[in-house]
Parts: sequence; structure tokens; C-alpha cells
Amino acid sequence: MMIESTADITEIDTDKFLENIQEIFEQFDSKILPQKPLSKENWGKLLKSGVCLPAIPKRHGGRESHKEICEIIEMLSEYNLPLGMYTMIVTVLFLRNVSLSGTQQVQDEVFEDFLQNPVIGGLAFTEPTCGSNLARMETTYSEEKEGYRVRGMKHWQAFSAQADWWIICAKKPDKKEFSYFVHKRSDGGFITKEIYDSLGLKNLGYGLNDIDAYIPGHRRLCKYRDNLFDAAEILCASRFSKAAMSSGFLRRLLIEAKAHTEGRRIGQGTLYDIDYVKYKLSTIKGNYVICNSLYYHLLINEDYRADIDKSMFASLATKVLSTELMLESAIDYQQLCGGDGYRIGTKNNIAAYALLDSRVYTLFDGNNDLLCQHLANLVKQKMIDNEFKSFYEFAKTDKYMEQSLKYLPPLKEKIGDSIERYSQAEMVIFGRILSRIYGISRLVERAGRLAGMPGAGLVNRPSQNNALYNEQDIKFSIELLVLNIKSLIDQFYMMNSNTSWPIPRCY
Repeated sequence: MMIESTADITEIDTDKFLENIQEIFEQFDSKILPQKPLSKENWGKLLKSGVCLPAIPKRHGGRESHKEICEIIEMLSEYNLPLGMYTMIVTVLFLRNVSLSGTQQVQDEVFEDFLQNPVIGGLAFTEPTCGSNLARMETTYSEEKEGYRVRGMKHWQAFSAQADWWIICAKKPDKKEFSYFVHKRSDGGFITKEIYDSLGLKNLGYGLNDIDAYIPGHRRLCKYRDNLFDAAEILCASRFSKAAMSSGFLRRLLIEAKAHTEGRRIGQGTLYDIDYVKYKLSTIKGNYVICNSLYYHLLINEDYRADIDKSMFASLATKVLSTELMLESAIDYQQLCGGDGYRIGTKNNIAAYALLDSRVYTLFDGNNDLLCQHLANLVKQKMIDNEFKSFYEFAKTDKYMEQSLKYLPPLKEKIGDSIERYSQAEMVIFGRILSRIYGISRLVERAGRLAGMPGAGLVNRPSQNNALYNEQDIKFSIELLVLNIKSLIDQFYMMNSNTSWPIPRCY
């Protein structure tokens, strides 16, 4: 299946491009799309609409736009969360890295293929034996002829059996020297051994792959940081994208939950008339406002066309906070739908799939507990390097947290001091607190832009009038995060008061 020319799409302005593409997304709504790996025919429709053009450089026939990449992922995630993830992997993880680090020859090969054919690009990092600890990966590479031989096993790759192109991470035997290779599946040596039956995200198709591939020298990416710092930068971009996915997804949940409660008859009234139901709806809306504020930071302050290694803290905090709010809201939405929310395939709501699809977001791209510890370690190291004893004093100097400080004075004596003595468990809780503090700063930032940019993004969404918010809603969202921080501090001190934890016994 060839794709008709996309040349005319590259010439229109951003607003028209995004408005046109939204019309295509309606065909991919999660209520109607089969829960199985996306067909090449359907992916071809998305490619024909231009869904990948913003990730392709202009000199290769693309649109080369960070903001358009973000908008596409955000809008598509409202219609279908798995396809938001699908498109993010192809654009942000695959095409972005070919554009940033690929040789001219590999760029010519990849971008020409994407412009002419319904091809898919994936990322092969995770392995059965090492999980999140990429440093222990067993996939290796060695020089061979005018290229490289890559051998190993990879799993939990999206499109495991479908992707035509891969970026594979491998290391030199017995060395912590990592490299990244672009491989075309049709060249051989990339075999899917098992298809996984994942709980959610059925459109992505996960599995186990055996690799024994020869890769020409020009397909090695030009990434030469020590250890796994290049992998960290790659994952930075992916973690930031959770702001876009969560924003679109939670807007959908808010609208669906409100419609369901207003239409559900209870006695002489509706479910919506119950005070606690209104409170739950307000927390879903509050979570949407938070995630949309995170999204605005990504949209305006970051740039996928450049290296974003310096934004490590922001990407980690974004991933932790947004994915936990997604899961929390999906549970609340299912609760509001009652027993019908537990039914797969019901036509009354999307609660079952919403929960199954969002559940994995706190696990993939780094388990959130591990990322929380990483967040805390980043702050700990900065405080040590700059000789800060007080976290509050440090936060005054930090661009990601300074805007939140006026909401934290009642808590300031309880947060972050003596961080050098924190246990591993305390560091996890502290990292989670940091993600919430970061979220407050993004809400303050969003409030400052609200008058000039009142919508969900750069262009209108058909649904956004049902999810508009104001400064009062932003204040409520800040209160939610402050309340969450207080709860986490209580957990921290409960943990701090116990020197040992009871281990469950097996009888």
C-alpha cells in the first residue's frame, strides 16, 4: 500500500493542518476501533493525514514542528489513548532520534520510506533479564565488515511483530559503552518469538524479540555520551509526552463522566445531584487542569527538535505526576459508572478500557517509584553541589519549583531538610512530593497565560467547551496538590518513625 503524496499538507499553516487532522481522528475513537494491533491499512490512513510529518525535517518533506507533534499526541489521546501512545513512539522515540542523530544516508532511507509507505518505527531497549536497569542489558554489538553485528533479546516493545524499523540499544561486551542502531526489519535478524497478551493498550502489540542482525555502519546513530546518558535523553522526550497524553485522556474522562452522571436516573433526580458525585467530578476536572498545565509547559517551554537532557527533572516530574493522576481519575470514573464500568465492550461508557489502558502508564518508561527516587537524587545532588542545607532555600533558586513556594510555607519545615540522611524509602516519598511541587508551579504558570490561551491547546478541540476552566479551577487544583503533599508528608513521617518494617510471613 503506497501513500499518496503529502506535499500539499506541508504547505498549509499549523491551525489548518491540525483542524484537518482532528477530523480523521474521529474515525479512530476507542469506542469503535477493535482492541487489537492497529492494521497497516488504518495506520496508512493516519500517515496519509500527516500524523508523522511534524517529526520529519522540512528538507526531507516534513513539517518539522515540536508544537504540532505535541498537539497531535494530545488530541489523538482524547479519542484513543493507546493511539496517542502509538503515535508518540513512532514520532518522539523513533523519527525524532533519526532526525537528531542519524547520518544523512539513514535519514534519506527512513524518511523516504515513511513518506511513501505505511511503515512503523519502534524502540528496542527493554530486556527480559534487566527490566528498568538498562545498564545490565545483555544485547551486545561488535564490529563486522563495514558495519556491526547486534545480538540479544528484547521485550515489551510496542509493535513487536509489526514495526518495520527499529532503534536498538546495545553495548560492547564487558564494557559499559552503549550505542544505538537503526535496523530495517526486512533486512532480517529481528524475529518475534512470542506475542504478549497485555492487559491494556491492545492496539500496540507487545512481545518478545530475538535479535541477530547485521547493521550497516551508516545506521549507527551519532550518540556518544558516556554510559546511558543518551538513553536518558531519549526517555526524557517520551516522559514529557505523558503530559500530552494525560491532558487529552483526562479531558475525555471528564466529559464522559459528567455526561454519564447527568444521564443516570436515581429516584426523582440523577446521579449528578449527589454531593459526593459532584466532588468526584471536581477532582477529575482538577486532575485534568493539572495535566493540561503540564502540557502547556511541554508545548511552549520545551522543544523536541533539540536535545532536552537539561530538562531531566521536569520530564521525570511530569511523568510521575501525570500518570498517577490518569490512573486516579480512571478509577474514579469507573466508580461513577458502577457495575457497567466493569464491562468490556459496553456502549454506555469507556471506563473498563480507560482503566486498563491507563494502568500501565505508571509502569512503562520507568516504574514511577524508581523515577521518584531519581527525582529526589537529582535534588539531593544539586543541594550538595550548591551547599544548601534547607530544601526551601534551594527551591527559591530552582526554576521548576520557585513559583510554588507561596503555597508551601506551612509545610516548609517538614520538606527536604536533612536529605543527605534520607533512607531509600524516604527518597521515594520525597520524590513524589517533588513531582507535586513541580505541578503547583506549572499551575501558577498556566494561570498567567490563561487569558491569552484559554483553550486546551493551540487550536480548538470539538469538546473543549465542555472542559473549559478558569482561575478558580486552577486554585482548586493547587489545593488538591497541596492536600496530596500533606498526605505524602504523613506517609514520610510514618516511615521515618519505623526503623524496621514487618515482613509478611508465608504459612
